[in-house]
Amino acid sequence: MFVIFRLTGTNANILLFGFCTIYYNVPWFTHIALVRRRCLGRYADNTVNNVFKIIKIFFNYLQIEKAYSIGNYHKQFRVSLQNTTPTVLQVEQLHFLISDIKFEESLSYHLKRVKDIFVFGCTVALRVSDLMKLQQKNITTHGEETYLSLFTQKTNALIQIPLPNYAVEILKKYKGKNGKYLLPRLSNTNLNIQIKKLIHKAGWDYSAVKVISKQGKLVELKNKNGNVWKFYEHITAHTMRRTAITTLLILGVPEIIVRNVSGHAPGSKEFYKYVSIAQSYLNKEVKIAHQKLMLYTHEKENKC
Repeated sequence: MFVIFRLTGTNANILLFGFCTIYYNVPWFTHIALVRRRCLGRYADNTVNNVFKIIKIFFNYLQIEKAYSIGNYHKQFRVSLQNTTPTVLQVEQLHFLISDIKFEESLSYHLKRVKDIFVFGCTVALRVSDLMKLQQKNITTHGEETYLSLFTQKTNALIQIPLPNYAVEILKKYKGKNGKYLLPRLSNTNLNIQIKKLIHKAGWDYSAVKVISKQGKLVELKNKNGNVWKFYEHITAHTMRRTAITTLLILGVPEIIVRNVSGHAPGSKEFYKYVSIAQSYLNKEVKIAHQKLMLYTHEKENKC
């Protein structure tokens, strides 16, 4: 029997053909092993890991639900991942996008629209799929407070997020203009393109090395011109969620509350990437505070 896996990666669609020979005398794992070798040499480890995860789910289904005798070869599909740091906006950068009126006035209509989506996304920490499906039914009010309430698409967890005034104003701006949806509807591809233009327009075009894990090793990628990546080139729609989570952590919101907002499970490895970023930022700020303290001490001694 033929099994076709249609898997979407970050930069390409991967089409895998797993030939599972339940009724034939050719071991299925020889074909999957070929896929495994080709996949490991070509794609980033995160992509390969996602492919292997789906293949393992499928063969676990055959083994457990259908009681097929297929052995345990699929359980060997593992990738040694090297940790890479996700790119996020700093607190100062997000504040600039929220509050700088002069920058707002310099934007075209399309970039103003994208800025509103991006700022809102950087506030509520939702996955893009959930963000783009928000409707009026997801808005609740308690007294003077406005909340966003929804069941997330990926985990089906109920989350309730308080909205600050600037986020409420964004929703008011688009009320009744997008059918039943709260925000303008853009495809993921178009949104990614427009976000990069927005961040470039903000002047954040400094060099920022892009590193991926490939075959268990960290590899630096170059952009399409063969140069070091610029900061704005890293920014995508998923950066909104990453930025929201790290911003809340940096500003002192307890981890358990941030997890409730983001929908991450306790002990999530993905969540602790954000904790690491927040801690690095806090360490840097503490060092700056210590330097200021030493300068203050020296100035006081000189006056004496």
